[in-house]
Amino acid sequence: MALALGNWLRENKIPLLSWSHDEITGGRLTANRLCGQNFLLNILNSVEVKYSWVFDRPKSKQLDIVLDKFIRVVSAKKRMQHATILMVGGMRVPGFYDCELNEMSIAKHFGLSVDRVDIETVWKHGEKFKKEDVDAIVQKLINSKSCKFQGVTERELFLSVRFSLAIADYTRKGEYIGVALKNWPELFDNYQIAGDGAGALVQDLGIPVADESDMGALITMVTMNEISNGNALPTLTDMSILNDKENKLGMWHCGGSPTKLLKKGTGFEVRNHSILDNYDEEQSYGMLLEFLLEKGDITIAKYQYPHASSMLSFEGEIIDSPMRFRGAYGEVNPKNVAASSVVGTILSSGLDHHWIIGRGHIQEDLKEFNHWANIENLQFVAPGTTGRSIQKNLNY
Repeated sequence: MALALGNWLRENKIPLLSWSHDEITGGRLTANRLCGQNFLLNILNSVEVKYSWVFDRPKSKQLDIVLDKFIRVVSAKKRMQHATILMVGGMRVPGFYDCELNEMSIAKHFGLSVDRVDIETVWKHGEKFKKEDVDAIVQKLINSKSCKFQGVTERELFLSVRFSLAIADYTRKGEYIGVALKNWPELFDNYQIAGDGAGALVQDLGIPVADESDMGALITMVTMNEISNGNALPTLTDMSILNDKENKLGMWHCGGSPTKLLKKGTGFEVRNHSILDNYDEEQSYGMLLEFLLEKGDITIAKYQYPHASSMLSFEGEIIDSPMRFRGAYGEVNPKNVAASSVVGTILSSGLDHHWIIGRGHIQEDLKEFNHWANIENLQFVAPGTTGRSIQKNLNY
C-alpha cells in the first residue's frame, strides 16, 4: 500500500505532510505509530517522493504551528506556480549584475512567469489619471501629520505620484503579484524624477516592488508576501553597517520603503535622491520617502542570482537607532547568528548586495517553502570581519 501511494504521489506531485503521534505504552502493542511512520517515509524517500513530517501529540501547540506553516507554504507555492511577475523597464540597471535572474530557473523552482514592459508604456498608462485626482494624493502626502519635511518640486511630486498610480493600475489589470522597477537611469535622464518614492507608494497598496529591477529581490519579496498572507511587508535594503562589538547590522536603501513601515512616533521626509544630491543638489530629482523603519521582529533573506536556487536567511529584531544615512534605515540585532558571521558569509561567498527585510520570524516558513521548491538553504561561515573567498556549492 505504501509503495502504491508513493508511485501515485510521484506521478501527481501532491504535497504530503506525514503526521504521527505517541501512544499508550506498557500494555500490548496496538499501533506502533512512530515505527510505522518511519517505515512509510523510508518507502516514500526510496521512490523519490518529497514530503514533510511531524511527530507530536494531537491538539498540541507545536502541531498547530506545523500544520499552519505547511498549509500556508504549499498554498503559496501553488498560487505562485500559476502567477506572473512584472519587470518595468525590461532589464536590470547598468552594472547591477546580481539583479538579473535566469527565467528558466525561475520557472523550474517557482513556476513563475515573467513579463517585461518598457517604462514608456507604463508612463503613458498614467496619463489616464486626472490632474485633480493626482494632486489630491500629493496634498494628502505632503500635508500628512507624519510628513516632517518636503523638499521636492511641484512637478516632480505630481509626476512621481502619477507614476505610482500607473504602476499600481497596470499591475492590478495584469494580475501581477509583484514588480521589479528599473528606477534609474531612465527615470532620471528621460523623465526627470526619482522612482523610489513611487515604488514606496505602490508597496503601501500591498504590491511588492523591488528597486533597481532586482529579480532575486522581487522573488524573495513575493515569496515572503505569499507565505505570510501579506503580513511580512517585505522591503529591499542594502547591508551598509557592521558593528560586530554590539552585534548590529545597519540596513539601508535610498527611500523606496512603504510608509506602512514608518517607526511609530517618528515621521518621514519627502526629498530628492540623496545620491544625486551628493553629486549636485541643483540637478537632483525627487521623490523619495526617508524615515526610520519600525522596530520589531524581522527576517532577512535573499534568493541568490543568477538562478534563485539558493537562499541565505536569518532572523533578528529592528531596534532603536539614530538615522545614520538619508533614506530608509533600520538597525538590526541578529538573533540566531552573529552579525559578523552574516557579513563574513556574504563577503566570503560573494553573495548578492540587496537583502529583503520581512516582518516577523518567518525563517522556518521560508525553509519549508525552499524544501518544496528544491532550493538550497546556504549555511553561515565562522564569524569574522576579514576573510577570503570560498567556493559555493550551488545545485542548479
